[in-house]
Amino acid sequence: MKLSKVKNIIKAFYEIFCYGGYKQCNISYLTNGERLKGKKILITGGASGIGYAIAQKSIKEGAEVVITGRNEDKLKRACQGESQLNYIVWDISVPSTNSDRINEVAEILGGDVDILINNAGVQPYEFFPNVSETEWNRIYEINSKGTFFISQSILKYWDMHKKNSFRKIINISSQGGFVGATYPYRMSKWDIVGLTEGLAKVLITKNVIVNGIAPGVVKTEMQSSILKQSNDNVFCCQNPSQRYAFPEEIAELAVWLMSDLSNFIVGQTIVCDGGFILK
Repeated sequence: MKLSKVKNIIKAFYEIFCYGGYKQCNISYLTNGERLKGKKILITGGASGIGYAIAQKSIKEGAEVVITGRNEDKLKRACQGESQLNYIVWDISVPSTNSDRINEVAEILGGDVDILINNAGVQPYEFFPNVSETEWNRIYEINSKGTFFISQSILKYWDMHKKNSFRKIINISSQGGFVGATYPYRMSKWDIVGLTEGLAKVLITKNVIVNGIAPGVVKTEMQSSILKQSNDNVFCCQNPSQRYAFPEEIAELAVWLMSDLSNFIVGQTIVCDGGFILK
């Protein structure tokens, strides 16, 4: 038996021992180069993870992008070497700053914003029955309140700067928004699913299309245990497909929803979770 094959077998057994399983997969990513040509996109929470992957994919498809976050160093690193990617520091839990920040984004993007990606969110640290009021407020200020008020603010901006073509909002929820909830993170994601449907129904008559994405377990900083696995082990015991997703897979779906290929899809939250909610 070849030495390389022996090493792979040992590695697989090590991964199974440490993480409960070992699985590989091949994933294809498509680049057309023009699906978002000329689009001006604002992505909250875009310095890492899903938001950053959406930003990167959007640039490859011809868009100009502004990402936001609270950590300027992180934002600077994300934008290094990318001429079509800019950032502003923006804490969306403080709605009073929204109008000024949106005007700033529009100026960076040449006078307009076509698409808002509501991606900013914080992860939970406390769970029922040990959830404190502080934890509740920390989660809801960003995940629910922040998303609501930035959506309201961008719509006021769009009302003042009308155009004939579609504008879009895409809300990043979670598989947690489709299962029972006993702690604020999942409850905030239920909020986002409801907000997506509500806004979509009201705003389609204003040429604004609203949809959502509900990712399952994705290889990001929020999933610290998965980050410890080797790069070629995608095993995840939490869903029927027995693997986690990559941020780039969520970005593929986001780009399709942002493009004009999906203009007849309104008010839907597409679940991308490897079958988790089917259990």
